[in-house]
Parts: sequence; structure tokens; C-alpha cells
Amino acid sequence: MVCRKLAVLFKIVPDPEGVFKMDESGDFPGKDLPQIPSIFDENAVEAAVKIKEATNCKVSVVCVGRADAEPMLRRTLAMGVDEAIRIEADASWDSLGAARVLAAALRELGGFDVVLCGREAADTGAGLVGPYIAQALGMSFLTLVNDIKVVDGGLEVRRPCDGGHDVFICRPPILLTVSGEANRPRMPSVLKMLKVKNSPIRRLLVDSQSAIPLPGPAKAEVLGRSTPSFVGQCDFIHGATAAEMASGLLEALRAERVI
Repeated sequence: MVCRKLAVLFKIVPDPEGVFKMDESGDFPGKDLPQIPSIFDENAVEAAVKIKEATNCKVSVVCVGRADAEPMLRRTLAMGVDEAIRIEADASWDSLGAARVLAAALRELGGFDVVLCGREAADTGAGLVGPYIAQALGMSFLTLVNDIKVVDGGLEVRRPCDGGHDVFICRPPILLTVSGEANRPRMPSVLKMLKVKNSPIRRLLVDSQSAIPLPGPAKAEVLGRSTPSFVGQCDFIHGATAAEMASGLLEALRAERVI
């Protein structure tokens, strides 16, 4: 397979273990929380490094985010990536806007034979950015990929279907979204992490006017936000014996028309 350049789309998200708080400002909740890599994007990085080991292609990680994303981008260098690029923009909650910026960046960087990204972002769970980018760049794409192998004809790609797997032979240019079942991301050694500690991160500014046009609004508009609310209710069934408690439970279920 001829693959000279491969890009991985990499997103930084708020730590899901943190406490998200709603406030009256216009900001999205979670921006003040520690930032971590989106889990499925780490699977995409691992898949890219394996393709590099088989083809000797150049792997670039491309991230839209703030400066605090750079330590996590350096970690991908320790995993085996050749270049890390940070696009100085904020479109983390806007799938269509992020896709426009990323597509313009990939085009400005000279185009890629293979583009990988996680199946969905860990914060929004939308799974839209990859297909949007493929549409913008005129690339073929497959989603929910859980196995990638380099073969003579291109990439042998598997994804689940009812009762088994679909198997595809894909030839560049191709965009694939990678599931968590595809691999187990490698853990860089301390020595490799120290080696990339001060490695430069390429910064890229993408002119919003140069963003590739896609159908839909220019920017997602938040009409409102709210936290879910519910009123809990718990009834205790009393009885002197197990038979009495079982009888009381049946009566309560019939009263609620559950049975």
C-alpha cells in the first residue's frame, strides 16, 4: 500500500470524572476542569503508529485546542507520532465548525493519504466530525472500525455488523473512525516521555474565511442549557413474614399498573 502521509485528528476534552457545574455565563460547563485526551482518539493514534511501522509513512497529529493541550500532544510523540500540530481555535462543542476548520487545515498541510479519528468525541458523543471532514475533502470514509491491517491492496478494515464483521479493502485517500475495540493504546516509557518533554508543537492558524464550505449553519447556536431534574420516591414494603412482604409487593405493583 502506498501511504506517505497519515493524519490523526486528536481532541482534548474535560475530565469526565470531574464535577460539571452550570453557571449563568455563556461558557460551556467543564472548561475549568482538567483536560484529557478523548479516549477513542488514543485508539486512532495507536492504529496510526501501527500503520507507520508497516509502511514507514509520516504520522501527524492534528488538534484544535488551547495551549493546555500541548503536553498531551507531546505524549503522542512519545507513542511514535512524527509531528504534532495544534490549531489555535475553539470549536470543541461545534461538530460542524470543527470539521470546517480541520478540513481547511488538512488541505493547507498538503493533503493526506489516510486520516484517522476516534469513533466519537468523549464529551459530545456526536461522531460527526470525521464524516463531515470526509465530505468536505471528497474522501471515502468508513465509521466504527475495530480492526485495521496493512495489505498489498491497501488497508483491510473490519467493522461489526449483525452476526459478524464487514470486511473492506480500502485504498487511499480514506478516512476511518476508530472504535475502542480496535486496539489497546501503548503506554510510552518514562525515557520516551522525557525525550519529548521540550519537543516543539507546530501551531497553525486557519483563516475562518478559508474554511471549506459545508451544508448547515456557519456556527452552532446554543439556545439553552439545563441540568436534568427528578424527584425520587421510595416505598418500603412491610410484613412480618416473607409471604406478607411478597403479597404487599404484588399489591403495590398492581396499584401502579406494572403488572
